[in-house]
Amino acid sequence: MPRELLPPEAARRKFAARIGRRAEGLANDKEGHCAMNRFLSCVLGSALLGPAAFAAGPAVPTTPATPSTPGTAPATTAPADPAAGIREVETAVRAWAAAWSARDVTRYLAAYASDFTPPRGQDRKAWEADRRARIEEKAAISVEIDSLVISLKGQAATASFQQTYSADKLREKSRKTLELQRVEGRWLIRKEGAGG
Repeated sequence: MPRELLPPEAARRKFAARIGRRAEGLANDKEGHCAMNRFLSCVLGSALLGPAAFAAGPAVPTTPATPSTPGTAPATTAPADPAAGIREVETAVRAWAAAWSARDVTRYLAAYASDFTPPRGQDRKAWEADRRARIEEKAAISVEIDSLVISLKGQAATASFQQTYSADKLREKSRKTLELQRVEGRWLIRKEGAGG
């Protein structure tokens, strides 16, 4: 049976409908959110469903963003492929959790941007000293990340996930959101929040 050749717009619609059916299965598994996020970012980053298919401009700016805070390093251009950007953010978030789990305070603190806003109005030095003491006093730490959802907008990203923190006899589960900025080719945490 010969294949039906469709005009580009009709082919995109048919492909999008087929993708939607496959995506429904991903949403129902244990890692559904993370798998769905990767799946959709790959589809949206592909040539077939690129920005032109949605009548939108490019998803990633073509010029580097200028930092708004004096004293911060200049941002670099994010990858042109949104899926690559999402993978980079996921790698940065998981490296942050791994450093925390390994009680590697130097790597843990290096995951934060120079303009990171500490919680409760703390200044950066006091926050770092507090984090260092709290991490080093634990015999063992485990930080697990589940249901990771990443949104990317140029040089900025938001990562939301379910965090399971275990240390010594304590075990807590909470929602966490990290706001990241791409600085000199690295995704760094500018703000973090818990709850929700």
